[in-house]
Amino acid sequence: MAVMVLLILHAAFCVGVFVLIRTGKIRTRHMIFPAVILLPVCGFFLLLTDERQTGKQRKLKNIEDYETVEGDDVWQREVRAAGDDALTVPLEEAMTVNNPAVSRKLMMKLLHTNPEKYIELLKKVTLSDDVELTHYATTSMMEIQSRYEDRIGRLLEEVKENPDDTDALVRCRNQLRAYIDSGLISDTILMQYRQRLEEVLDALCRLQPGAARYEFEYIENSIRLGRTDNIDIEKRLAVLREKLPQDARVYRLYVEYYYCMHNGEGIAWALKKLKERGIYLDNAGKQWLAAWETEKV
Repeated sequence: MAVMVLLILHAAFCVGVFVLIRTGKIRTRHMIFPAVILLPVCGFFLLLTDERQTGKQRKLKNIEDYETVEGDDVWQREVRAAGDDALTVPLEEAMTVNNPAVSRKLMMKLLHTNPEKYIELLKKVTLSDDVELTHYATTSMMEIQSRYEDRIGRLLEEVKENPDDTDALVRCRNQLRAYIDSGLISDTILMQYRQRLEEVLDALCRLQPGAARYEFEYIENSIRLGRTDNIDIEKRLAVLREKLPQDARVYRLYVEYYYCMHNGEGIAWALKKLKERGIYLDNAGKQWLAAWETEKV
């Protein structure tokens, strides 16, 4: 009689386990059910242990669960699965999944946060096969450009009215640099904004002669503008070399300048001075120097 009761209880337990597995309440993916049937007591403990281990592992999420945009750097942004802090996927991958509904959902979230931080991603999305998604990305980029140009236009007017206002010049310089570095503009339009930046940096160099960073930026921007035949660059570089003899940036600018001038002797001179003076180089600087020395060979 007792054996019969135990068998009935075991059968009921097996049915309950089967129902829980079918409804997804038990999350194990292993073939544990035969052990539950064949091992009345041990099977229960095996199931309990396996279920506990499964709960500690990462769960596969439905693609629709990826909804929260996180991070600041455009190449390190992540989409975090709702309700699971352990699972993250790169935003770039989530945006390009073969699921238009998810991609559009993420796009709308970007448009309502800070799309200016996602320009590189937006440029990628414009190549999407999804016409609607491409439209969102293209429209967003046009709006970003319009905002940049409006802000820069107002700042240039402010600088024009108050040419010695350092704060206005710095704000204008910041916006110009951000727009130029954004990758949204190229060719003639890029050169036009570089010319505006040149004017602003020249004024800052005049008003703040002790701020070497504006000198560096002015020379770098002039090189980008192709003003390599301008003797002013050489004069400014000479002043910087005298003022900051141990600053590697001076010699990097010399190399860039002589490269644009197709002056191999000048490049060799700058590299030689850099090494003779024992100027400190970080890892990026060492790689840069090694690349130029390889190029010489």
